[in-house]
Amino acid sequence: MRSENVVLNEILPSSVKWSKIIKRGQTIQLKAKGNNASLSAMFYNASNVAERFNSADTVKIQWNAFLNKNNVLFSEMGRVLFAITDDSTDGLFDTLAGISNPRIIKENFKEEATYDSCRNAYYKSDRENFLIELGKYGMGKKDMIPALNLFRKVDVKGGSNLELNPRCAKEGDIIELTAHMDVLLVLSNTPHVMDKTGVYNPSDIEISIFESLPFKDEDYADFSDEAKRGFQNTNRYFV
Repeated sequence: MRSENVVLNEILPSSVKWSKIIKRGQTIQLKAKGNNASLSAMFYNASNVAERFNSADTVKIQWNAFLNKNNVLFSEMGRVLFAITDDSTDGLFDTLAGISNPRIIKENFKEEATYDSCRNAYYKSDRENFLIELGKYGMGKKDMIPALNLFRKVDVKGGSNLELNPRCAKEGDIIELTAHMDVLLVLSNTPHVMDKTGVYNPSDIEISIFESLPFKDEDYADFSDEAKRGFQNTNRYFV
């Protein structure tokens, strides 16, 4: 479901934020450049940012809180923002834990790291990164949504207790997301909110965007009936 023609290739360094509009039919590939990859993502209908990723509906509609290849990421309108079209991590997605803020970063990473001491490498939180990046599009606190965390997974133990799975992505692992709408994607390359290792060193991420391809019926063959209805709903939006 992707072209071999790359229209953008760049590196997202540790602690840094990133955003881009991914056009309908384009695929974005996220590749871990080390063994400690961790990304948080928020994303919106680029034509109407009031429509955005809905984590609860994504889980509910697909009967699964643990995402993998051939799952989709729904908006609150029941349309597909992204389809997960490749994943070498075997399901390192987290829909449950949320994002970090300055207080959590200070608690989880005890070492002193401020802008004065580290300049641009200081220990940033997801909240800081997202608010700065969303501001570029005229958005703010009211537009913050439950994020999708990539390259890490949270387990549910004892019915309701969340625990960060110790498994991490390996260097070279990829996640590919194919846009079914024009999607404003915002990324924050920071440690997972539940990471208590005390070492702030999320791996760099290589970002590649492949040019758009038209969708065909056979592209949906391996997706669930619920996802297929989402694709149909999305396609009607563009008629």
